[in-house]
Amino acid sequence: MSGETTAVIRGRVYGTVQLRHTERGTPAARFTVIQVPREYDRARGQWRDGEPVPVICTVTGPLARHVAECLTDAVHVIATGDLALRDKRLHLDSAQVGVDLTHHVAYIDDTLPAVLAGRATALEPHRAAPARPAAAPAAPATDWWQTPPRRPWDAVTAPSRTGR
Repeated sequence: MSGETTAVIRGRVYGTVQLRHTERGTPAARFTVIQVPREYDRARGQWRDGEPVPVICTVTGPLARHVAECLTDAVHVIATGDLALRDKRLHLDSAQVGVDLTHHVAYIDDTLPAVLAGRATALEPHRAAPARPAAAPAAPATDWWQTPPRRPWDAVTAPSRTGR
């Protein structure tokens, strides 16, 4: 679409990431990021949280599988993509999604310590890592794309997350 704005969204994942497959078997994931802007209160002379802004993010392809596997509720993320207003809600067709390292430690396959990966015990750290299976998950046999989600995607609200 033309006229879209490229944006960077930084916030917390709210709820569960939903992974589905298109009719052609392409994975697609959808999740909500709650962005809470920081505002300076001149009267009090301090920073405070602004009004939470929910952004519905959509990713496709291999990124969708990675997002579904890695992201859970309340994980801080940074996402970039095309921002659009649809049905009075902000939507981000994401090109990139990553864990915000300001708040989390993230390991990738190559940097995960052997003990955490289950390749070695704490007493045997120099053991060689076994080969990984190359099997990719298959698309569901049923027409899962057409079934309604557990929680509607359009029922997005921005709760106060100050307790976390």
